[in-house]
Amino acid sequence: MADYKAGGEHRPGTVILPEASWPDECPLPAQSITEARQHAVLALQRFIADEQLPQGWMSVFPRLVIPMAAWLLSNQNRVGRPLVMAIGGSQGSGKTTLARALRLVLHHCFAVSTCVLSLDDFYLSRHSRRELADSVHPLLATRGVPGTHDIEALLGCVDELRDASPDTRTPLPRFDKSADDRLPESEWHTFQGRPGVILLEGWCLGARAVDERELDEPVNSLEAEQDPDGLWRRYVNEQLAGRYQDLFRRFDRSLFLQPPSWDAVKRWRLLQEAKLIRNRSDSYRAHLDEGDAFATFMAHYERITRRLLESPPASDIHLALDEQQRFTGLTFNPSER
Repeated sequence: MADYKAGGEHRPGTVILPEASWPDECPLPAQSITEARQHAVLALQRFIADEQLPQGWMSVFPRLVIPMAAWLLSNQNRVGRPLVMAIGGSQGSGKTTLARALRLVLHHCFAVSTCVLSLDDFYLSRHSRRELADSVHPLLATRGVPGTHDIEALLGCVDELRDASPDTRTPLPRFDKSADDRLPESEWHTFQGRPGVILLEGWCLGARAVDERELDEPVNSLEAEQDPDGLWRRYVNEQLAGRYQDLFRRFDRSLFLQPPSWDAVKRWRLLQEAKLIRNRSDSYRAHLDEGDAFATFMAHYERITRRLLESPPASDIHLALDEQQRFTGLTFNPSER
């Protein structure tokens, strides 16, 4: 990992991984990072155990998570309202883990209330996707691609959180992947108060629509056999060009996690599936580990994921990963917002 030395000149676009400061107007001194880590050491250890992470993750906190949290806080202070931070990246790239780590550090080290939202929790219900499958294309019955999320509900949730008062209780939808359906409202979580930071994680955040001519050739057998006329992929592209971009414009800051390859994405997502089955046993059974189900499921994501790998979205922070999901470098290039 490349080091960034406190007080050193930062050039946007250079690969860095900070150890003593974050390249911003107000660097965080090494002593402050040490104190923050010591203050939360027990919480960090519990987090690593609960998330089943390697012990090497403990070094990620002072080198990455604590400085990033301080940087987010400085940005939040400038905007004077809840800061919306997007964390994008392919399936299995570690978006949820990073979002939870940031929430923990913001709470324990900086006393900042943070709400974590997942794009996955805003999938359309199974019934709604079946209606889309009947009226538009059968492939829309499978969750995942743009057009299978309730973007209006997500935009409304972000607005509610941004406008909340200390006594406001904002309902947060939950999606049960084992049942492939949204949970009833009685089982949703609620967030009380007004968060300082809103972290939204999702696989296609920041993705861009493409020229329709790029959709002519199928990228896999699923598209060739089940979408030969390109109707499904054109619908997905149209959805991505519409309300999804409205959502992306709500982001104050953004981060993108970049895997090394499509093969790595598939391998990591399969490991993620095995972890879900192991942790939840009979309460989780999405059947993606059976026969060709996993390959078919991932084929729905392949076109957009490959494009994100080849042409990453514009982001304030770009984190590269190696085949073992280790952070190999960080590009810091904040936008003027």
